[in-house]
Amino acid sequence: MSKDPRLYILAFLLSFVAAGQLFLGFFQRWDSFFASVLTAVALEFVLVGWLKKKWAFPLSALITGIGISLLLSSYAVWPYVLTAVLAVTIKQFVRLRGAHIFNPNNVAMVIMLIALPAYAVSTPKQWTNGIEVMSLIMILGLFAAYKAKRLDSVLAFIGGFSFFAAIRVGLFGEPVFYAFGPMMGASFQLFSFFMITDPKTTPPTRKARILFAFLIAFTDAWLRVNQITNSQFYASFLVTLLLGVPYRLLLAKKAGETGIPA
Repeated sequence: MSKDPRLYILAFLLSFVAAGQLFLGFFQRWDSFFASVLTAVALEFVLVGWLKKKWAFPLSALITGIGISLLLSSYAVWPYVLTAVLAVTIKQFVRLRGAHIFNPNNVAMVIMLIALPAYAVSTPKQWTNGIEVMSLIMILGLFAAYKAKRLDSVLAFIGGFSFFAAIRVGLFGEPVFYAFGPMMGASFQLFSFFMITDPKTTPPTRKARILFAFLIAFTDAWLRVNQITNSQFYASFLVTLLLGVPYRLLLAKKAGETGIPA
């Protein structure tokens, strides 16, 4: 159990929650936190028990619920419940060879942001962008990514984001702070150290992870140039849908030909 990489991601997310609620004036209230966490944990516990006859504490659902409470901003509680239901349901029923395809938090956020923009938003600047706070969180995130063996994805995305931010400054005339500023925001930190490091949905090889992270950064930059908000969520979803799914199908085909389980 101690070697489960999800535990390090869980510790990182809990540090976010503690800092936001206790010190940084978190926008979300405690009822939103508990609504998303309890909904995700209870629903996955029931679904997995019903579908697989395995009645165990759903650690991944706990991570999903905490992620939703951090990523989503709404003045009502029910959007947190609905987002958690979407994330867990899609995770359990939209699968490829027994494994879920999309990052549950990402696909649920994309649906909510598109379908219910009046009730669900993501506020990247709800926390201070102070260098001390964000630097500490970045150190914790780097450690969690390293222990989860996904530091390559994080560095590739951050490097890609920086590269394309410089291009946006040079070619499109974006102000420097506008292009690079998101890197010191809570939303960017969460996305970099939590969403693209999911061990269950990231590619199994280092080269593939680096390529996918860089492509997400490229897609994010393209969306930003076209002034599309919440670009990181959409970028991750599009790359997973258009490239990640075919890649996993190819791996499954090769595994079938060699007789090795995918």
